[in-house]
Amino acid sequence: MAKRIFNFSAGPCTLPLSALEKAQSEFVDYGNSGMSLIEMSHRGKIYDAVHNQAIDVFKELLAVPDTHEILFLGGGATLQFAMVPLNLMVEGKTAEFVNTGAWAKKAISDAKKCGSVKVIWTGEGESFMRIPRKDELVFNQEASYAHVCGNETIGGIEWQEIPDTGKVPLVVDASSHVMSRPIDWNRVAMMYAGAQKNLGPAGLAVIVMRKDLIEHGKEGLPAYLAYKTHVPDKSMYNTPPVFAIYMMKLTLDWVKEQGGLKGMEALAIKRSCTIY
Repeated sequence: MAKRIFNFSAGPCTLPLSALEKAQSEFVDYGNSGMSLIEMSHRGKIYDAVHNQAIDVFKELLAVPDTHEILFLGGGATLQFAMVPLNLMVEGKTAEFVNTGAWAKKAISDAKKCGSVKVIWTGEGESFMRIPRKDELVFNQEASYAHVCGNETIGGIEWQEIPDTGKVPLVVDASSHVMSRPIDWNRVAMMYAGAQKNLGPAGLAVIVMRKDLIEHGKEGLPAYLAYKTHVPDKSMYNTPPVFAIYMMKLTLDWVKEQGGLKGMEALAIKRSCTIY
């Protein structure tokens, strides 16, 4: 095998070698089926098992409660910048955003095209060098939802504690640090994450969303853009990003072997202390 390098890029992550090698060994002939997994019908029993196992291990590792639904959708986190406001904005109400940097700004930009947006705090005047203090955040309890980006990879700042938004549904872009720490689902109504930072290859977004938000989502949207479209068939309304989901499942199996979130948090702290 060619010598592997250390990858400190903020983009696609370095995947566990054991997961890559397992995928390599199974790529041409998956489970003695005579076919690659990516050649099979996503409606067949073989892929169905992979898909459900990916949901199960994700739910177990992040301790997702039964109040929340797990969805695997294409388009990465960027599509969620539009899907969130399209589904959750309520006419006559604002969506509130905390602007902590490049990724929050992209979410704000798309939300403004869908309805009323209020930025309740911005770090732009300080070159996005910090996360707001608790006393700087006041959420309107009548807002459609509130949105934060959990970790701004470009600016290098991260929420150490997700804010308490009261009865306002909190939406968190967790692309850069999903699976690195526990999530307080009592506070987080919805989490979305592009897979390529921590979970697997690009092209997949994982959404964990409170079921009542899905049920009361906006009507009249194009089918793929409505979260409620994807729930009955467990994210298989259309052909899902099969390979990305399979690789995520292998990566999550490795995470579980390393001690789950506690193991990942310990490794993250060790890496940070080594580098910085």
